[in-house]
Amino acid sequence: MAKIDEIMEVLTQEISGFNKSIGKLEELSEKFNNLKIQTDTSNLELQIKDYLSLQRNAISTYEKRMDEVMKKIEKSRWTPKWEVVMLYIVMCINTIAFGYLGYYFVKYEQKKEAAVLKSKKEGLGKARGYFDDHPIIYKDFEKWAKRQDSVPNRK
Repeated sequence: MAKIDEIMEVLTQEISGFNKSIGKLEELSEKFNNLKIQTDTSNLELQIKDYLSLQRNAISTYEKRMDEVMKKIEKSRWTPKWEVVMLYIVMCINTIAFGYLGYYFVKYEQKKEAAVLKSKKEGLGKARGYFDDHPIIYKDFEKWAKRQDSVPNRK
């Protein structure tokens, strides 16, 4: 029986502890039910505004940098403008110089040919008078000229 008394005492202690816990739970439940939660999003809104302003600043900085890069790309070329102009000037001077030298060479050749023809005519004119005076020498000259024409030039 002593054991049953001990068990009963432990059970009553447990029940009283349980009742106290239930009482505390009821108090907390009433406090919780009476508790009014106020939703304050001002801190969150402030953080979002800060983030958005940082994003705007970053985007504007990025756009400025891209504009600068595009301007630099436009300005940078493989060759500067003055170098291209100098190249065209040199090409024009070369074209004029070669044109003049070609023209001079053609005229020089024509003058040379004209001088050769003139000297041939003058030489033949003088020789013609001599051959007219000496017909036998003219016949020998014709034979010699035919032999010269038939023999290839060995120079």
